[in-house]
Amino acid sequence: MEQLNYSVLCLPEDIRARGVEDIPGYYYRDDGMQIWGVVECFVSEMIGIYYLSDESVRDDSELQAWVWEIFSEGFLGRESSGVPSSLGTREALIQYVTMVIFTCSVKHSAVGTGQFDFSTWMPNMPATMQLPPPTSKGQASLERFLATLPPVNATCDIIITLWVLSKEPGDRRPLGTYPDEHFTEAAPCWSIAAFQSRLAQISRDIQERNQGLELPYTYLDPPIIENSVSI
Repeated sequence: MEQLNYSVLCLPEDIRARGVEDIPGYYYRDDGMQIWGVVECFVSEMIGIYYLSDESVRDDSELQAWVWEIFSEGFLGRESSGVPSSLGTREALIQYVTMVIFTCSVKHSAVGTGQFDFSTWMPNMPATMQLPPPTSKGQASLERFLATLPPVNATCDIIITLWVLSKEPGDRRPLGTYPDEHFTEAAPCWSIAAFQSRLAQISRDIQERNQGLELPYTYLDPPIIENSVSI
């Protein structure tokens, strides 16, 4: 929590800060940036409908209370986090809402969806460690490595848990799917339809690219990204 900051949660800033803009084959970045862009466009359109000026953002007491609660309760009031305690412009609101949507849907899918795939090879994600990590070179022998790995029963418990969590839920709601229909006016409905169309194009692009990959990257294909955290 002491290291978590606002820029880490905003993908374009995070990519720049980590210096990974030009690394080839970094599909989380490539797919994530595309989706960040269409989410940001969607959010911008929706906010443009309901907030006609920066003043209307500042005057929305419920919005400001929501932002303050996240800052004070979620980030313990740490100003060093860079997380805003209030929002004064439509531009700031667009970035903030884009960050929330992206974190709860896209980033969650990137982190969670592949857990079973990678964790079934136990050394990738051991359930426990029987010895502390090496503190100097020369300690990482094969014998020490094997002695560090968890017992079989602990590994099986984790794999079974991840297998259950990896099963597709029967009530999946992909990103951009809103069956509750909270917005019924023409303008937001148009924006929702445009958002869904842009996501569908990204999905087609990802599937076409994956056909040429020895190990396809599927975790940010929009149809498998849920609207919000599902576990």
